[in-house]
Amino acid sequence: MEFVLKQQQGKLPYLYLPHFGGGVARALFTTRLGGVSKGCYSSLNLGYHTGDQPDAVTANRKLVARALDIEDDRFFVVNQVHGERVLVIESEAEFLAKKGSMADAMVTHLKNVALTILCADCQAVYLYDPERQVISIAHAGWRGTVARVAARCLQEMSRVYGCRPQDCQAALSPAVGSCCYEVGDNVYAAAKEAFPCLWQGLLAEKEDGGRWYFNISQANSLVLQDAGVRKENIFISELCTVCCQDLFFSHRGSKGVTGRMAAVLIQMSK
Repeated sequence: MEFVLKQQQGKLPYLYLPHFGGGVARALFTTRLGGVSKGCYSSLNLGYHTGDQPDAVTANRKLVARALDIEDDRFFVVNQVHGERVLVIESEAEFLAKKGSMADAMVTHLKNVALTILCADCQAVYLYDPERQVISIAHAGWRGTVARVAARCLQEMSRVYGCRPQDCQAALSPAVGSCCYEVGDNVYAAAKEAFPCLWQGLLAEKEDGGRWYFNISQANSLVLQDAGVRKENIFISELCTVCCQDLFFSHRGSKGVTGRMAAVLIQMSK
């Protein structure tokens, strides 16, 4: 199953994952298309921290809300720090109080709360337990991946709500592919330590020698499987954000100055 581009007349395009969550949980991913930002942020930049004009980012976020049929104030965005902290949102009071917290993942049972991760090469991990109707989303760059942030989400889902990993559906967003993710000694060493028996399947050495390429999607899939998610319940996007810069922002592809897409997971009220 792959993310599909949805285009509606008069609204900006976005990607969605058909059949994920059985129509109750919606896994969405924005592109760089259809916004008002200019230059290297053209055009649907959703990150205030990028150097773009704040008014443009605000306008872009309103466009996304309109396209996804979500109220502006129902997006829950954190201050991402490339870590493994998971926020649990158990009430409307916590929804209001915890917005903007330092974290890289979120869990909630609340309906009509759009858990949102910003990314431009890093991967978003979507989780949904249809039995207990709990959702979670995580920001997984290489640091979050080797720290097993997706497994931390599953642990919190289990601790707070009694979720079982074998009941969960998971999806991995578009991200930098192994075709383009050249890494240095620090990532090479971290991946070997995090996946001591499987690292050779995650780090490919190119024929010219001396350069390693990391498969972040496969690594996150292994994290999920090790935590108990069934392999057949993990959906992996094959879209590379570096190769597809006509569709996506890419931090790596643009040498560090670019916008951000949003990965959004929301559980709809019936």
